[in-house]
Order: sequence, then structure tokens, then C-alpha cells
Amino acid sequence: MDILEPELIWVDGRCYRFCDNTVWSSEQSNVPYQEDYYQPQYEDIMDDEACDGDEMQIDLTNNGSFKHLCYVPKAFYGFIIGYKGSIKKKIETETNTSITVPKINSNHEKIEIVGKSRASVISCRRRIDLLVESSRNKIRFTHFISIPLNTETIIRNFENFKSSVLNYGQHELEGITDDIFVSSKKLHLTIGMLRLLNEKERHEAAEALSSCVKNIIQPILLKTPNPVTIKIQGLNYMNDDPSNISVLYGEVLENDTLQEIANKTFEYFIQKGLMTVLHSEKVKLHMTLMKSSRNINKDQRKTTFNASKILKDFKNYEFGETILKTINISERETIAADGYYNMLTNINFS
Repeated sequence: MDILEPELIWVDGRCYRFCDNTVWSSEQSNVPYQEDYYQPQYEDIMDDEACDGDEMQIDLTNNGSFKHLCYVPKAFYGFIIGYKGSIKKKIETETNTSITVPKINSNHEKIEIVGKSRASVISCRRRIDLLVESSRNKIRFTHFISIPLNTETIIRNFENFKSSVLNYGQHELEGITDDIFVSSKKLHLTIGMLRLLNEKERHEAAEALSSCVKNIIQPILLKTPNPVTIKIQGLNYMNDDPSNISVLYGEVLENDTLQEIANKTFEYFIQKGLMTVLHSEKVKLHMTLMKSSRNINKDQRKTTFNASKILKDFKNYEFGETILKTINISERETIAADGYYNMLTNINFS
């Protein structure tokens, strides 16, 4: 990051300049709450934070101290505590407060801040807010907006494709095993990824999708005379070398209406603050078929596989088509009774 042009972060309608000075340690994985050694610099925080104290509930204790409880999702505890408690200690020292973070298996998610003055408690709370906002993008995605493609025809054609590939000679299966194929019952299109870290955020996302369907998607469908078809044909991959790839996917044949729905849904969730723009505001519609990261655990390096022969043999392979009937928010790394993902919400188009 250019220190002359630091990242601007908005917290509760107030702007902070934030310089990221992240340091990682190989020792951190063995210590609770020490997954992430995150060392922000607070010198550039604006000095008006004490002005907003009336918004917080700060109680005067029997011993004359001031106490404040703030709700923080457990996913942020590692960032607040830091490696060997370094971040927590730094905030406590600089704000003259003490911070109590709940244990990871605790039933509540309220951090306690105690200080000798209201101003110190307010300052501590603002720094925690800033840290939470700046750390969010470092947390793994939990959910995604998806359009299921697990129809009988697409599943059958996918299974035929999978069987044909696994029947290749041993010398042609470089890096290819059964494990890297996605589950046929989980085939889908992804509109965008979400980080929903508590019940409030999950509720907001579900409400946002309902509103998006009503105000964005349904009007598009009403002006379209025919049902929106989704046809998967041909293959593509995520990098420049077909002999060294990590993701192989089925291509979605161009459909302007489908693309408009995907793009506007993505834009809607960005406007709601539930998604962030990563590379492009246009959604790349695709159906993932093979993914090497499915074959590794967190202690292993990411592997790749050689898809050269697959791309040649199945260049124009037809996986099938379906009609756009539903959209949902699915939870990553889960499996429902029907083999698909657990769904936070599912909306059918009538």
C-alpha cells in the first residue's frame, strides 16, 4: 500500500485513514485466537471519536470505572487479540482501558471495555470498530448467491463426462483424481460471494435477496417474452496454461437476460454493503466441474492438474440446459438432505 495514499475506511458514517502493516508468524496456528497477527497503525485515526459517545451505552461501575459492552462476531476475535495478545495489549495501552474478549466457545459475543473515563472507553470502541471493518475482507466467505443446475439431464451428462475423464490412461491423468470433481448434486452458477458472520447479517442478506427479486429480477423477467434458458456447453479454465490449472468449468452460452439478472443482482448486493467488487462488476457465469483445492487440506499447498486432453476431447461437450426457476443463498461447505448446499433462503420465480 502507498503510505501517501492510504485506504479510506468508513465506520458509522465517519472516515478513517488506515495503513495496513500486516505481519504473519508461522507460530500462530498453534495458539488459540492467534490465527492472524494483524498490526494496524492507529496514528492517523481522526481525533473526533469522543464526539459520538452519546450513541453508546456506557455504565458507571461501583468502583468509579466506566464499562461498555459491544457486540463483535467471533470471526474477528483473532484480529482483535493478535499474535500473543499483541493487538489487544496495544489498544489497551493506547486508550488506557482493559478489554475482555469472550472465549471462542462462549455463548455470547460481547466484548467488554473498561476504562477510567468515558473518553477512553469511546476511543477503545472506535478502534475496535475500525479493526473489525478493515479485517472483514480477510475472513473466508461463508455463503454465496447461487442458481442451482442440478437437473436430471445436467447431472447425467456431468456424470458421463466424469466417467470418461477418469477412464483415461494413467499417463493422461496428471493430477486428476475422483476427489477434484464437484458433486453432481451441487452443480450451480455463482452470482457472488458473501461473508455473513452472525444472525443479523444472515437476516439482512435474506431480506436483500427477497427485495432484489421483487424490485430487480421480476421486472426483468416480466419484460422477457420467453423463459430464461441456461445452457452449459464447452469448457474453459481459470489461467493461461491448460496443463497447469486449478479450476475447470463448463461455459454458459451467452444469454443477455441471464447476464443482466446476474449483473444487477451483484450490483444490488454491493449497494447494500453485502458484497465487494473484486475484479470486475460483470459476473462471470460458469459451472465449476473440477477444482483441485477440493483435494487438499489447509496444511498442504494448492495443487493443479493437467486438463489439456480434457479440453481437446470435450471442447464442445453439451452438459444440458434448464430454465431459470429459482435463486438462493447457499452456505459453503455444507450438504443438505438432497445433496445440495444448505440454503439460507430460496426464492422461486412464479
